[in-house]
Amino acid sequence: MRRDFEIRAGIYLVQSPHELDLHNLFAFRELRYSIPERSLSLFWRRSEREGVPATLPRSATIEFRGVTDFRFRPRDPELPFTEDDCLRDFGYWTDEDWAKHSLIVVEEPQKGDEAWLTAFEFMSGAMILVQADSAHATIAL
Repeated sequence: MRRDFEIRAGIYLVQSPHELDLHNLFAFRELRYSIPERSLSLFWRRSEREGVPATLPRSATIEFRGVTDFRFRPRDPELPFTEDDCLRDFGYWTDEDWAKHSLIVVEEPQKGDEAWLTAFEFMSGAMILVQADSAHATIAL
């Protein structure tokens, strides 16, 4: 998949000159999936928690284009809904048995296998999985 950003340490969205901590400093807000356009957009906003610098970018969007596979794995109903907006890990997913149905965190510049899906796992256990032709990040100041 072609993309204009990197994944670092499973929580950082890196697009020069920015390195955004999507786990600690941003809150996931929504996803939009367009069937006719074959696109999936994921939206984060800078957290309003105390101690989060107001100098950080206001928001980040990752848009997948040419989506060929989109999956959503459900959240753990035992966990509070407040855990739905906190990214746990950002990496890859494969259905191969050796992966044991777990998210794979791979350090850049090494990338996952082209057959793997890009995966976003949240503290609630929910997971967004996507395979697409390309991915583009937009960081709004």
